[in-house]
Amino acid sequence: MTRVDEGITGARRTPADSTEFEREQLRFFLSGDDFAVKLHDLNPSLAWLPVFNDMKLIENERQLIAWIQNNFGSVEAIREVVANLAFFGPDTATFLKTRLDAQAAALPPLLVKSWNLVFRHMRIAKQGFARVEWFDLLPQLKRGEHDNVTLERLAEVLRPKLRITKPFIWREQPEDKVPENPSDLMSINYEIEEGLSSSDVLAAWPRDADANTDANLLRYLNAALVAALADATDVGVESSEGYSTTDSDVPSIAKHSQNEYRSGFQAIVRVVAEIWSRLARKSSTPAIAFVEEWRHSDFRLIRRLALFAAADKVVPAALAAKMLIDLPIGDLFLSSVEVQRLIPERWIELDETQQDAILARLCEGPPRGWYREGTDGDRAIDHLRYDALSNMVRHDLRIGDKASRILRQIQIRYPQWMPKPPEQAGFRVWHESGFRDRAAEPDDLTNVTDENLVAEAQRIVANASFMEGSKWEGLVLKDPDRALRGLSFAMKHGNWPQEFWQQLLWSRTPYLDQGTEPHVAMLLADCPLDVLVTFTSAAAAWLDEHAKTLSADLLWPLWDHLAQAAQIETPEHAHE
Repeated sequence: MTRVDEGITGARRTPADSTEFEREQLRFFLSGDDFAVKLHDLNPSLAWLPVFNDMKLIENERQLIAWIQNNFGSVEAIREVVANLAFFGPDTATFLKTRLDAQAAALPPLLVKSWNLVFRHMRIAKQGFARVEWFDLLPQLKRGEHDNVTLERLAEVLRPKLRITKPFIWREQPEDKVPENPSDLMSINYEIEEGLSSSDVLAAWPRDADANTDANLLRYLNAALVAALADATDVGVESSEGYSTTDSDVPSIAKHSQNEYRSGFQAIVRVVAEIWSRLARKSSTPAIAFVEEWRHSDFRLIRRLALFAAADKVVPAALAAKMLIDLPIGDLFLSSVEVQRLIPERWIELDETQQDAILARLCEGPPRGWYREGTDGDRAIDHLRYDALSNMVRHDLRIGDKASRILRQIQIRYPQWMPKPPEQAGFRVWHESGFRDRAAEPDDLTNVTDENLVAEAQRIVANASFMEGSKWEGLVLKDPDRALRGLSFAMKHGNWPQEFWQQLLWSRTPYLDQGTEPHVAMLLADCPLDVLVTFTSAAAAWLDEHAKTLSADLLWPLWDHLAQAAQIETPEHAHE
C-alpha cells in the first residue's frame, strides 16, 4: 500500500472500498511496536480508524497524532475524526493544536477553523465538569450562599458550550465543490451538561432573595450568555439575520410547551427570564435597566429577552413602544413569538402615533433580501404580515385603515389561510428558506377511521382545487399521532405516500402519545430504500430533532438506513 497525496477534496481507499484480503494485508503491515510510525508513513484514509481499533492495533490515542497531522489538509480527515471523537481526549488536542499552529499559514482558513473546533471539543468532551460543578453548587445555593464566586460558577455551569458531532447525513456535494463553513463538515451545537434544566436552577434559587442578589445573578448570567452568543456567532451557527441555532433552542422566551425537549441556550435563557420576572416584582428600577441594556444588544436572542420583559407592565409603555419602533425590522418577524405576545399586552397603553408607527413596520413586512432569487418571497412576506395583523384582529386591537386594507388583500389572494390558534401565535415550522403555511382544518377527516385515513385523504387531495388547503397537512399540524396511525395502516398495504410522510416529518407539533416517536422511527427504519429516498431530507431532519430522546436501538438502525438512502441517486438528479 502506498501513500496517496490528498488535496482538500481528494479521497483515498476506505474500508468500504477494500476486500477482506486487503484489510488483512494492512493489518499485517501495521502490526508491531512501530504502529505510529507505520501509520505516519503509509498514511491510509482516516476512515480506517475504527477498523484499526477493532483489529486491536491501537494501544493509545497518542499513536494517532502523527497520522492526523499528516492529514491537516484534508476535508475527509476532519469528517472522519469528527465521526470518531470518542477516541480522543484533551492531551491529544493539545499536541495537535501545537502542530496545527505551526502549519496554519499553509492551510486553507476553513480547515484551520474546523480543526480548531475539533480540538476544542476534544479538550472538554471527556471531562464532564459541569455536572460535578452543579452538584457541588447545589448545597451551597440551598444554604443561601450567593457570593460572587458562587454566582460566577453558576453562570458558567449554565453557559452553553461547543459540542460537535457527526451529522446524521453527510450532504452530498459535487466533487469540485469546496465546503464553505465548518458546519458543512460537522454538526455544531451549544449544550450544557445533560440532565441539568432551568427548573433545577430555579427550584434551587430562593424566591425571597433580595433584589440586589437577583440583579447580581442576572449580571453574571447575562455575561455568560453574551460570551456564548459571541462564540456561536464566530463559529457561524448564530446570526441576527435569519434562522439560527438559538431559534431552535429557544422557541419561546416565556414558558411554553414548545420549549419542552429543547436544550442548548434554553436553560440559561429561561433562568434569566424568570429571575428577571422575580426582580421586576421586587424592584422596578434595576429590572428596567436590564431591559434598556438588552434592547441595544448586538444579539437577537438578548433583544428577544427585552421584548419578553416589555410585556410586563413594570416596563413603561413608552419604552415598549420605542422598542417595537426601533427594533431591527427583521426582529419583528424573526422574533415573532415575543412580538405577538407583547403587542396584545400593551397595545391599548400606546398612543395613536406610536400605534401607527408600529403598524407601518408590520405592513412593510420583512426585508425582501431574506429570500433567494427564484423563491416566492412575496407569498412568504404576505404570510408573515398576515400572521401579525390577524393576531391583532383576533385580540380586537385597532389596526387602522391601511393595515385593514392590506389584510383584506392578503385574504383575497390566499383565502385558505386562517389565523393560528392563540397558543401558536408567532410560532412557525421553518422549511429551508421560507415558512410552511398553516393548512386548512381537517374537518373532512374527522369521522374517518384510522384504517381508511390515508386513502380518504388521498381521495380529497386528488379532487381538491388548487387553492384549497391540504386536509392532510391540517391533520398533521393538529393531530400528528392520528396521522401516524393512518400511515401505519397504509404501510401494511405497501402505500407510502411521499407527500404525506414529508408533511408529518416536517411538522413540529408535539406528540401527545408517547408511542408516536418510537413508532415513527420503526416505520422509517422499515421503509423501502427506493421509497425513503424520496423524502430522505425530511426524515433526516426529523431524526436530528428527535435524536436525543430516541433509544439507541432505534436511533442507530435508522441512522444507518438513512445513510444508505442518501447514497442512492434519485431520478431527478440522475443527469445533473
